[in-house]
Amino acid sequence: MGMRRLEFGDSLSGLLIDGDADTPYVGAAFQLTLDKGVTVDVPFLSNRSVAQFGHVQAWFTDQAPPTNMLFLTSEGTISLFDIAWSGHSENWGGRRASIGSLRPALTVLGDRDGALADPLVMSEMQSRLDGLNEWSRLSAVSSDRETDEEGLIQSVTLLLHRDDGITWQQGDATMTIRAGWYYSPDQDGYGRKTIVDDNVHIESTFGSGPTPFWGHFVEQRKVANLMVFLFGRPLSFREHKLRDDLFASRMMDGRIHAHPLTEIISRHTYQERRTEVPSKKDLGHPIAHMAQIGAEGLATWSEKYETWERFILPSVSVLGRPGRFIEDVVISTSMSMEAAGGILGECAGERVTWSRGRISRPTTATYVYRCLDALAVLWPERIRDRVGLSRAIANNYNDVKHFDRGEFPDHDESYVVSEVNQMIVRLLAIYITGRSEELLSSYREGNNLYMIKQVLDGYGLRVDETGRWHRDTDDVPSDQ
Repeated sequence: MGMRRLEFGDSLSGLLIDGDADTPYVGAAFQLTLDKGVTVDVPFLSNRSVAQFGHVQAWFTDQAPPTNMLFLTSEGTISLFDIAWSGHSENWGGRRASIGSLRPALTVLGDRDGALADPLVMSEMQSRLDGLNEWSRLSAVSSDRETDEEGLIQSVTLLLHRDDGITWQQGDATMTIRAGWYYSPDQDGYGRKTIVDDNVHIESTFGSGPTPFWGHFVEQRKVANLMVFLFGRPLSFREHKLRDDLFASRMMDGRIHAHPLTEIISRHTYQERRTEVPSKKDLGHPIAHMAQIGAEGLATWSEKYETWERFILPSVSVLGRPGRFIEDVVISTSMSMEAAGGILGECAGERVTWSRGRISRPTTATYVYRCLDALAVLWPERIRDRVGLSRAIANNYNDVKHFDRGEFPDHDESYVVSEVNQMIVRLLAIYITGRSEELLSSYREGNNLYMIKQVLDGYGLRVDETGRWHRDTDDVPSDQ
């Protein structure tokens, strides 16, 4: 049985076991740090006459440690998988220890049955990420209050229950989003309290059986990427847990008591855990909630994901990144629209945006036009001309992208384009789910675009049919 959870800054001392019956256990120090994630530092003597450390010295001089190892602590066993050499410093002679550092790709806070060298696979993986509580609006806790004749609360009854959530298929993966609860009473010599965690997670299982971490994570990331579009902001995975028959909780006599959820720390995702947690206000306005997308919409998103990947990834990359530059937003979202336009294909009215010359062909403005046509949104009057808006976006994108265009475009114009582009790609994400008829109807009636209108009014900008921006002040006659 392992420990429940580790936090950044935690360190543990213990014994490292490589699974070779002919080598002795060695002392080591385990740390979870902000800059490197999980590291295991191993002291050893660089002295061939001391056989006790011969195998450890070989791990570091050959830069080839065992793939998997166990780390035994006073608090429980930690399993280390896909271990990589992370540097070492040797001290020859004297009474000084050499130090080598190891970094596992996956750290499981528990002990696994079976051969230590076997790769890590798991039957089920559950993860938590930002926004999932707000987006799903699920809860595993309900309450009943009794009040007196003055309306004062006299008693509160909490009912903790299993929430079935929603389930859908993503290829071989069965995906579920549901709420769960955890009860943790706390008491000291002075006070006591009862804490109930009520949080939503996403879980995945595979019909083909136990699957590596990345197989689960890739499928869960598809859902997280959709949420990034819907919230229009960065969202981070905060926790991963596995459940598998080989990770068991046992009684004193060795009998299996349960197969509990066991935390996994990934070398490739721990950085997300260290990002700032968004406030409830930051997550207050997704353009669609889970119930509106539904299991069918989530399945459709998954089915179309590979086809639309060249659209999805550039925009998710910039929407999901804090501190982004306006020009970054323009470039990435415009790349997405170019890809989307290629997928959508020709539409009525687009040929006016094609290139002129002996051979006419689609331009960047054409691909943007196709996106606008698919959405059929009634944009604010200042940018309502579809051809003009397509050309304005394409011009700004190309002026930012190509060094031979001279100076960067006007800052105000780039900001307006970045805001409009973000709304376009976010609405296109809804289009991909197949829920556009229901969820885009209000946008097609000119509603829900107040923020875009506010930006345009604030900068006093409007676009003409050629794609040129004009300011309200352009119409004001100068003093004679």
